[in-house]
Amino acid sequence: MATAVKHPYVPEDLELPGFVPNVLPYETILGVFFGGSALVVAFVFVLTGRFKYLTSVERLWAGWWLCTGVIHFVIEGKEYTKADSRYATRDAFIIQMEGVTAFVWGPACFLIVYGLLYRAAWRFSAMMLVSLGQLYGDVLYYLTCFHIGLDKHTRPEPLYFWGYFVGANAIWIVVPVTCIIYCASNINAAIAATGNRASKKKSS
Repeated sequence: MATAVKHPYVPEDLELPGFVPNVLPYETILGVFFGGSALVVAFVFVLTGRFKYLTSVERLWAGWWLCTGVIHFVIEGKEYTKADSRYATRDAFIIQMEGVTAFVWGPACFLIVYGLLYRAAWRFSAMMLVSLGQLYGDVLYYLTCFHIGLDKHTRPEPLYFWGYFVGANAIWIVVPVTCIIYCASNINAAIAATGNRASKKKSS
């Protein structure tokens, strides 16, 4: 009879048939993840330098959206499961949330990059829509965690609680909120400029 492999998730008596531990240490996994993300943003920023009509802010946003699209569509965080074992147990909420994230927000991120590079009229609306979706999903994620109790699925070590559970998730609150403000200011400015032009035409 095969001996069950001990997993690092909470609770310790959680049954995970077929569990296979990570081969790489978490330092390597985090280094590759954050290093790769930074390289993607930097690569896009440099590459888009030939688009002379793009501002530095727009080039940074293009890097962010390409990076977040790859994260949503390609990467699944097995290591992150240590911060929330619901990812290992295939919790119903997690499965549905990640499904929408991967197959709706993921492709939408790539579309936004195209819109930014070619200054499509719909780019701000798309950025705001996807940012709202990311923010809403993250808020629901936190609320469900608090509702069932943080100690049910989350390890208490500083790395996993503050680094993964709090820090990694906070990115999907801070950046989407920043993006929503950025998009709203541009949309409001465009509408105000259109209104001013219309007023001038009427008065002339």
